[in-house]
Amino acid sequence: METKKKEYLLEVSNLVKKYRVKNSGQKNSEHQYLMAVNDISFKIRKGEIVSFVGESGCGKSTLGRCILQLVQPSEGSVKYKGEELTTVSPRRMKELRKEMQIIFQNPYSSMNPRIRIGNALKEVLKEFRMYPGKEQERILEVLDLVGMNSSALDKFPHQFSGGQLQRLAIARALLVEPDFIVADEPVSALDVSVQAQVVNLLMDLKEKLDLTILFIAHDLSVVEHISDRVNVMYIGKIVEGTDVEMLYSQPAHPYTRALLASIPIPDPSQPMAVNILKGETPSPINMPPGCVFKARCPERLPECDLMVKDMNYLSKEHFCMCYRAKYFHAAENEEE
Repeated sequence: METKKKEYLLEVSNLVKKYRVKNSGQKNSEHQYLMAVNDISFKIRKGEIVSFVGESGCGKSTLGRCILQLVQPSEGSVKYKGEELTTVSPRRMKELRKEMQIIFQNPYSSMNPRIRIGNALKEVLKEFRMYPGKEQERILEVLDLVGMNSSALDKFPHQFSGGQLQRLAIARALLVEPDFIVADEPVSALDVSVQAQVVNLLMDLKEKLDLTILFIAHDLSVVEHISDRVNVMYIGKIVEGTDVEMLYSQPAHPYTRALLASIPIPDPSQPMAVNILKGETPSPINMPPGCVFKARCPERLPECDLMVKDMNYLSKEHFCMCYRAKYFHAAENEEE
């Protein structure tokens, strides 16, 4: 693929975000830590759409905010175009925000309900001192890119549907000509009939503007349509990552296979294969040693109680945090 020849735009190494919580409310008790993002490393090449999927609470959104420094990481490195973001000055970070934008999950809460859309968009350009005296022309240009027109400028957010408002939120992110966008579940708050329109819009914008997108979602059917590569998260960790074709054809981690089995089949004549995971998700405060998924894994081995420090690389572009992953793939390859 052409994207594999391009340079890395974003490099994340050993990223950790932990929140301090007081133990059991007792006086003089020691503080414990909730691991929202637990030692995550990955790279994104320029022009790629890389998705992060997993259950609610697995740390996807926190990861996106840590990358943009909207939440300060506890440990680790985030490099954007080779520049370390965790140590830059606030002034430099503000300059970089023109290149790194975010689209939030709920457009109704991300837009100020008291400000007309036109004024809200002008504020963005004034904040970054872009297109002085030509704000209106730039706004109309971007509105056309997202399929909206000038009639939207005099309206308030509540006068739009969810899909229309999310298009305006995308326009707001594009105004400052970013290279990198974090799309934090941008379609999960929308009707199913509208989701495809917004996803197709993001894909078109990626091609037209040469954008790099980190796409966060829990809907695996949406992820399959938009992604170049996919990383599966579970309790703050990446448990599997590869290109989209490999993940959906040969998933290696038991958790990935369970997620894929839960995708509804749009054919009422075909029974849906339900893969119900047993057991409870461990607390992110007191993480047990070994595999994070072992308490719910139907294929658990004694080795799963050991510390898992390194990924099993099934190929150069396919890694999986599972002892049995190599055995599964060896058996599948023999059957083929």
